Amino acid sequence: MHSDAAELLARIAGGLSRHALALSERLTEQMLQIEPELRGDRRVESLLRASVTGNVVIALHIYELGLDIGELDAPAEALEYARRLAQRGTSIAALLRAYRIGQRLFNDHMLGEITAATNDLDLVTAAVAEMNDRSFAYTDRVSQQVATAYQDERDRWLQNQMAVRTARVRSILSGQRVDPGDSERALGYRLDRTHLGLVVWSDAGVDQLRVAKQVVTTIADQVSCQGQPLLIPADESTLWAWLPQPELEVDPAAVSTPGATWVAAGRTAAGLEGFRLTHRQAIQAQVVAMSAPAPQRASVSCSAQAGPIALMCSDLAATRAWIGEILGSLARDDDATAELRETARVFLDTNGSFQTTAERLVLHRNTVQYRIRKVEAVLGHSLREGRLDVEVALLACRWLGSTVLQSVGD
Repeated sequence: MHSDAAELLARIAGGLSRHALALSERLTEQMLQIEPELRGDRRVESLLRASVTGNVVIALHIYELGLDIGELDAPAEALEYARRLAQRGTSIAALLRAYRIGQRLFNDHMLGEITAATNDLDLVTAAVAEMNDRSFAYTDRVSQQVATAYQDERDRWLQNQMAVRTARVRSILSGQRVDPGDSERALGYRLDRTHLGLVVWSDAGVDQLRVAKQVVTTIADQVSCQGQPLLIPADESTLWAWLPQPELEVDPAAVSTPGATWVAAGRTAAGLEGFRLTHRQAIQAQVVAMSAPAPQRASVSCSAQAGPIALMCSDLAATRAWIGEILGSLARDDDATAELRETARVFLDTNGSFQTTAERLVLHRNTVQYRIRKVEAVLGHSLREGRLDVEVALLACRWLGSTVLQSVGD
């Protein structure tokens, strides 16, 4: 360390310490002009001024008193300012940029004091080098500390905020009387419009909720929803979502999702009751999807079919036995029988039209006729007999797969 340079810096810092508040005020105003993101209400800007003052005082004491930078901590005001920015959602980049700006402005002021104090070029050079070394070391140490304070507060704030939002959503879904305006403010989401409810869940290892959020974002873009979706974690792997004002229908089965990630969707519905209804429908669709074995599981959109199937999932053993009674060997779990079941299902769905069934399945009309005759032979009666039971049983087989089918060895 150049002793003359250290002595010069100590003398300058001692003189500036008597005017630290005025210097801090000037630096703060310059920082607000350079970095608009730091502007806020009067309380936030007062915290910035207190933070700048705390850092300026310590920086001057480093030069004046020779403080060990490795033993210094960020001023309490600086940590509180970082926490406040975290609560307000100001980017951490803006906070760190403030420290770089502050360092530059402070050094510029010190440089002016150094050049005014001596004409010795060598001494000026040594003092500036010493100033830069200490200034960088202090800024590096303190910016790390305030960044940690920011991130810790941001995590805590988001967790608390999410807890409040989750509690509010659950109270709405439970049917409790709620103040719509108060709920909208708490959720940041309007309830007086059309909603599309989704449930997205994942078994894809780590970061399951992050994966689920990405899927919701993709769907929101596809249906052109008007606004930001409301996202509520139901647990560590399941996300509830409401998409505002979707312009298009969604087909979850057509949504590209990462492996071991699924989507269940309700139907669009309006208003507060619609908020509840579309979610109930999505939950029903999820129940249906989750009842199928994972390898056969598919994303499901709620429909007139999904509701009854969801009810059947409450007792899968009884459902399996009932399907066996209705379909007999048509409930066997093999590819050939699956083709017969699908042909029969579509045939009933098209009101017994051989031609429409053939077109939908991309088959020859004679192939459809052959399969329907074979189905009726297995059942021992026409498909028109006991049509309702047969149709529901076929739908259950389609949705639930081998969970309700008879293995070939049975």
